[in-house]
Amino acid sequence: MLWTFFVYTAVYFGLFTGIFFLFTFFENLNGLRPRTAKKTPFVSIIVPAYNEETTIKGTVYSLLNLKYPKDKIEIVIVDDGSTDNTLKIAKEFEKKRVKVYAKENGGKATALNFALKNIKGELVGCLDADSFVKSDALMKMIGYFNDEQIMAVTPSIKIWKDNVLLQKMQKIEYMMGVFLRKSFAYLDSIHVTPGPFTIYRKKFFDKYGGYEVGNLTEDIEVALRMQRHGYRIENCMDANVYTVGPSTFNSLLKQRRRWYVGFINNIFNYKDLFGFKHGNLGLLVLPSAFVSVGLSIILFFYTFVNFISRSFDNFINFSVIGFDFLPYLNNQPFDSFFLTINPLRVLALFSLFLGLFMVLITKKYSKEESKVGVSYALYLSIYWLFFAFWWIVSIGYKVFKRRVVW
Repeated sequence: MLWTFFVYTAVYFGLFTGIFFLFTFFENLNGLRPRTAKKTPFVSIIVPAYNEETTIKGTVYSLLNLKYPKDKIEIVIVDDGSTDNTLKIAKEFEKKRVKVYAKENGGKATALNFALKNIKGELVGCLDADSFVKSDALMKMIGYFNDEQIMAVTPSIKIWKDNVLLQKMQKIEYMMGVFLRKSFAYLDSIHVTPGPFTIYRKKFFDKYGGYEVGNLTEDIEVALRMQRHGYRIENCMDANVYTVGPSTFNSLLKQRRRWYVGFINNIFNYKDLFGFKHGNLGLLVLPSAFVSVGLSIILFFYTFVNFISRSFDNFINFSVIGFDFLPYLNNQPFDSFFLTINPLRVLALFSLFLGLFMVLITKKYSKEESKVGVSYALYLSIYWLFFAFWWIVSIGYKVFKRRVVW
C-alpha cells in the first residue's frame, strides 16, 4: 500500500509540474518574439580546452561563422595544459585573428578566469571545445540585453549527431531541457547558465569575482550567484548550440555524477535561495527539483523490488507445471492489457502524451529540424531508470565523501 501511494504521488507530481510549466509557457508566448538589438556591443567568446583535438576545429569554425560584426567580436582560446594536439590545432587559427593562450592544467574555471583578465568585451561568453554554435545564435541573443537587469542570456542546447542509442536518449532529454529553461525564464528561475554559449555582462564578473575554482559545476554556481544578487537570467529559445553527448555508459555516468554532485554542493552553498524571498525559484523550482529526484528514486526501487518479487512468484508457479508455457499463453487474451482499465495506466499514457507535446513544442519554437519519434520512444523506455540510477550513485558519492573528478 505504501509503495502504491509513492508511485501515484510520483505520477501526480510529474503531471502537475508538467502541466504547470506548459501553462506558463503558453501564457507567455509573447516572450518568444524576436528581440532587435539596440546596439551591437563588443563580445568576447572564450573557448577553454583540455585534450579536445577531435572537436576544437569545428568549435572555432562555428564561432568564425557567426553573423556578427567582425570588428565587434574576439575569440580567445585557452589551452589548459592539454597533452594531445589541441594547442597545435588552436594555434592554426591565430592567422584568423583568434587569440590563443596556453597555461598549466588547473581546471576549466582557471582557464576562464585567465581569459577574463585578457579580454575587452562588454559581453562575454564561453563555448566548450566540444560544442558548435549556429551562425545566427549570437545576434538573436544580443537583443535581450536591451534590459539592463538581464545579466545573462542562455541558448538552446541540443545534442550533436545522435549516432548511438544513448545519444538518442540524451537528444530528447536536452530538448525537454530547452522547454523547461524557457519556462523557468518566464518564472525568473533559471538556475543553470550552461557552459555552451551562455552570454554574460562582463561587469558581473568584475564586481562579484570570476568563476569559482574547484567547483564541479561552475555554470550552476554563477547562475545561483546572479539569483542571490537579484539579477535576471533570460533564455533565447531559437539560439541553437549543439554539444557532443557521451556515447558510452561509463562516460555518461561520469558526466552525470559530476553534474549531480556539483548541483548538491552548490545548493547547499546557496540554501538561502529557498523560501519566499526569491519567489518562484525558492518556492517552486528548486524544491520541485528535489521532490522529483526523491520520487524518481522511490519509483526506481519500487520497480526493482516489484520485478524481483514477480519474477520469483512466476518461477515458483511455472516450476509447478514443469515450465510448460504453451497452455498459459493460449489462455491469455491478446488485448487484455488494453481492455483492463487501470488508473495508473491511464495516467502513464497521459504523461506520455504530455512529454511528447513538450518535445514537439520545443521542436517548433527552437526551429529543430531533425526527427524525434524513435528517440522519444527510447527516452520513455529507459531515461527514468538512468536518471534515478545517476542520482543514487551521486548521493552515494556525496554521503561517503568520495572524490568526484571531471
